Amino acid sequence: MIAVRRSLPISLGAVAAALLWCAPGAVALPDGRVYEMVTPQANEGAEVYQPSEPGGLGNSVANAAYSNDQTEFPFQAAADGDRIAYVAGPTSGGSENSGDLGGNDYLGIRSAGGGWTQVNISPLNHPSAVFQAFSSDLSTVYFDATEPLSPVAPGFGETAEFAGNYDVLYKSAATSGEYQPFFTTKPPYRSMSNFATAGPFIRPSFGGGTDGNRAYNNRMLVFAGASADSSHLLFLANDVLTGASEGRPAAEGGAAGNYESENNLYESVDGQLRLVNVLPDGTTHANATFGGGAPFSRVISADGSRIFWTDLKTGRIYVRENGTTTVEISPVGTYQTATSDGTKVFFIDGDLYEYELEGAGTVDLTPGVAVRRVVGASENGEYIYYVTSTGKFDLWHNGTSVEIPAPLVGKAEVTPDGHNVVFVATNTGVVGGHIDVYDAETGQLFCASCGPTGAQNGALPATSQENVYQTRWISANGSRVFFDSFESQVPQDTNGEVLDVYEWERDGSGSCRQSAGCVYLLSGGESTEESYFAETDEQGDNVFIVSRAKLVEQDGGELFELYDARVDGSVPPAPPQCTGSGCQGIPLAPPIFATPSSATFGGVGNFPAVAQTPAPVAHKPSKRPGAPKHPRRRHRRKQKSARRAGTSAGKSRSSEGARGRGRSHGKGGRS
Repeated sequence: MIAVRRSLPISLGAVAAALLWCAPGAVALPDGRVYEMVTPQANEGAEVYQPSEPGGLGNSVANAAYSNDQTEFPFQAAADGDRIAYVAGPTSGGSENSGDLGGNDYLGIRSAGGGWTQVNISPLNHPSAVFQAFSSDLSTVYFDATEPLSPVAPGFGETAEFAGNYDVLYKSAATSGEYQPFFTTKPPYRSMSNFATAGPFIRPSFGGGTDGNRAYNNRMLVFAGASADSSHLLFLANDVLTGASEGRPAAEGGAAGNYESENNLYESVDGQLRLVNVLPDGTTHANATFGGGAPFSRVISADGSRIFWTDLKTGRIYVRENGTTTVEISPVGTYQTATSDGTKVFFIDGDLYEYELEGAGTVDLTPGVAVRRVVGASENGEYIYYVTSTGKFDLWHNGTSVEIPAPLVGKAEVTPDGHNVVFVATNTGVVGGHIDVYDAETGQLFCASCGPTGAQNGALPATSQENVYQTRWISANGSRVFFDSFESQVPQDTNGEVLDVYEWERDGSGSCRQSAGCVYLLSGGESTEESYFAETDEQGDNVFIVSRAKLVEQDGGELFELYDARVDGSVPPAPPQCTGSGCQGIPLAPPIFATPSSATFGGVGNFPAVAQTPAPVAHKPSKRPGAPKHPRRRHRRKQKSARRAGTSAGKSRSSEGARGRGRSHGKGGRS
C-alpha cells in the first residue's frame, strides 16, 4: 500500500495561523503544526546558511542572483526544541568577522510567551572560532580558536597574528561570553603552526586560497566527546600536555617529525587535565584514538567514569576508568560502540563481539558470521544493527539475528531504544535513494519517501560533518521521519525538481490513519528555490527548516530564513521593527579574562553572567539581487553535479554557491 495524505481537522493554532496569513499555495500542516519564524524580521540582509547537500547540489538559477552560503556543520536543536544553534551572516550588531568569511554562530531561544529571540554566540572580534559541539540542551558550547580568548591560554600575548597562536579548545556557557580553555600547558614540542590533532578526523572542506588565512587551514584540535553534565571533556593533540609531576607518566614526545602525526588522548575534568592513553602497566606512548576513530560513538560513558580508546601501534582496545586504571578489552579488533552507561562494549574481530565490564567476559554475538561494521545500537545494547561482510543488513536482539528486508547503502539512524532504524535503502542512479523505516518489534518495513506516486528516489537524509553529533531525522519513538526530496511526494508540491522538506508519519500517530504511513509536505512546495530540513527535536514536534519561501506574514524579505514547523505552535503578534544589534540579539561582551581554569572551571552553570555590550562595527549593506558580495567572501568554489546518472546537460543540477569552510561554517578555510 502506498502512503497517502489524509485530511483531518487541524488544531486551533493552525486555524489561527490560516486566518492571520495565507501564503500563496499554502498547505495545511499535519498535527496542528504552525510556522514560527526563528530568525528576526529585520535581519539587515543576513541570510541563514543552508545545510550542505550531498555533492554540492543546488539551484544554479537562484545562486546566480543570491549568495548561497552552505555549511557542513550541523544545525543542532535542543532535545526539547526550545533552542536551535545555527549559522548566519553578520549584521551591524554582529562581529562582522567571526568566521573567515563573515558569518556568526547564533542561538535561537524560544520565548516563554511565544516567539523567538536570537543571540550571537561567536566570540566578538575573534574570527578564528569554530563551534564543534553543543550540550544536549545547548546550554554549553565547545569550540576551538587560534586567537587566545583567555590570558592563561597557551601562546597568549606572544603575537596577534593568526600564525602566532596555538589552536585551543574552549568551553563556555552559551550566552555568558566567558571562555574557559581545556588546557593551559604550552605544547613543548610542536610549533604553533604544527600543534593540532593528527590523523584522519572529520573536518569541513575548504575552497582553497593562498592568503594569510591559509596559515591555519590545517590547524584544528578535535573535540571527541563529553559526559552528560559536561564536566568531562575529551580531545586529541599531537603533543605532551601532562607530565609526571601531575602524578601521571609523561606521554611520548619529541622534535622528530613522525610524532607530529601521532596523537595523545586527553580528558579535561573540571579544568584538570588527565592523560587517557595510559597502558595497564602505567607506561604510555603516543599514537592512539578514542574508540575506533572518528566519528566517535559513545567513547565516554554518560557519567564520564569510563573512556574507551585504541592503541593504534598494537591494535589493542582499552577502557580507562575514573582516570586511575586501564583495563584491556581485547588484544585485537576494531571498536564500534558501547552502551550509554559504558558497561558493555561492542567490537569486531571477524565476528561481532560484546565485552561486559562487570564480569570481564567476552561473547561472540554472530558466530561464523563476519561483520563489516555496526550501524547503530540502542542505548542499553539490546538492539544492534550491523552490516555483514556479504552486505546483508541485520539486527541482533535477544541472542538472535534477523535480516532486514532491504539493502542498506547510505546513512542510517537508530532510535535510542533500538526499536526502529531509518536508513537509505537503495540507490537507483539519483542522489539519495529512497528512505526506509524498519520496526524491530513488528518486523514491518515502511518506505518513508515513496509518496502516493510510489517513486523510490530523490530522497535525501539530513547531512552534517561532525565528529560527535549527527543531525536527527527520526523521532525518538520512531513515528516520524524527516527528509528532503527533489521529487514531488504529494500533489501540493508543484515546483518541479526543487528541494522540499517532507515528513513521514506512522499510522496512528498524530494525523495519520493509513497503514503504510502518511507523507506530508512541510515546506511551501511552490518556491523556485530549495528548502532544507535542518534539524528536529527528540520527539519530532519542532522541525526546523531553512527556506526563502515566505511562510509567515512577518517575513518581509527574500532571504534564507530559519523556521520552526511546530506541533500546536503559537502565532505571536507581528514583532516590532528593530534595527542594529537588536535584530540578531545582543552581541556578547569581549572575553572576560578570569583566573586559571584549574581554579574556576566548574562545569555547566558555574559561569557568572556578564554584561552584554555591542562593539561598534560598520553597518553591512543588505544583500539583494545584484548587490556586491561581502568583501570577506572569498574562496568560493563552484560545484556542479548531474543529479541523475546519465542526465542530459540541460537537466543537470549545480550549485555555484556551495563552498568549503574555513574558521566558520560553510565558508572557505581549513581541511
